[in-house]
Amino acid sequence: MRLSIAVPVYNTKPYLGACLQSIINQTYQEIEILIIDDGSTDGSDAVGKAFADKDSRVVYIRQENKGLIEARRTGVEHASGEFLMFVDSDDWIEPDMAEFLLRQVRDADMVTTGVYYETNSETVTEYLDQYDEGEYDEADKEFLLKTMLYDVESDTLQRLTPWIWNKLYRTEIARQIYRSVNADNAFAEDGVFLYNYLINSGTVRICHKCFYHYRYREDSMFHGGNPHMLSDINKAYLALLPSFDKHQLRDSLLPQLQRWISVTAIMAVNGGMGFDSQIHIPEFMIDTDELKGKKIVLYGAGKAGQDYYRQLIKMGYEIVLWVDSNNSRIENVKQPSAISDVEYDIILISVSRPEYVESIRQSLQDMGIGDERMLWKKPVRAM
Repeated sequence: MRLSIAVPVYNTKPYLGACLQSIINQTYQEIEILIIDDGSTDGSDAVGKAFADKDSRVVYIRQENKGLIEARRTGVEHASGEFLMFVDSDDWIEPDMAEFLLRQVRDADMVTTGVYYETNSETVTEYLDQYDEGEYDEADKEFLLKTMLYDVESDTLQRLTPWIWNKLYRTEIARQIYRSVNADNAFAEDGVFLYNYLINSGTVRICHKCFYHYRYREDSMFHGGNPHMLSDINKAYLALLPSFDKHQLRDSLLPQLQRWISVTAIMAVNGGMGFDSQIHIPEFMIDTDELKGKKIVLYGAGKAGQDYYRQLIKMGYEIVLWVDSNNSRIENVKQPSAISDVEYDIILISVSRPEYVESIRQSLQDMGIGDERMLWKKPVRAM
């Protein structure tokens, strides 16, 4: 089986060598590596050409700057393998990723794995699909489609990881989908491709093993303020609406899509567009029943933590400390080690994903803190 790996590149010279070397080092050798240089101006072209000169499996393609969608589309059009992967040029993969995916695929049209999300050299979080491992075919695939964007029963958004690069695809299906993706979709391009691929393909195999290392970069365009984000979200909605609307599961797919768009619109206002931090729409509401009269340590500074902090302060509750081991971007958030320096009654764990709670509890126990001083309740979405 031949595998094509598409690597879109735009001004990522400091990371590109490590990315390409991780692909070169794959234990599965029957691969084609497509470097699509989307008009880089920082010397990335020299790095890509050097790899192509050294290894006949590497194909270097240069095009004028057209954006990520067009770069990926170029890669898909040039792919000669039966199967296809994507790797972003500032990320890297484990040496056995390709071999594992191809061993798992069998008769499936997609294999999905976990992601190591790296915010810095010391902080790595594992993201997994929130489904049991195994094959999803026919009736099982229907359950996946009915819950992939939003699961009403568990109040969970995006149970299936929404990224393009931790998965294996059949090239021909991916090519058909990419030919219909509008290059003007600047937001959620991964999701527009992925969800259209899912409803136009067959069996999916889900694996709870991480191979892909995603590098969070503060200087990335994606993480900067985007004043056009609301219109970009609408374009993503319009890109998915036709295929969702004509699908036999439209009565389940359309409400999921609408919920996803609504939440991402809130995210746009809460920082994505670069608005003042005082302008905020809560995504999660807090249950304060067990907090009255308590000195609170708030643990978590993600979406839920930020919503909790604003609500508790507004209602007059006493937060003596706000901590997060994975966050240095909010000025008054400290490392968990600071807990030993304050007097408190309760540690309110403010994360929305249940899988993170146990690791936080364990880290607090390692600090000598008893379970009786910890509190977590599944956050309730405000909408």
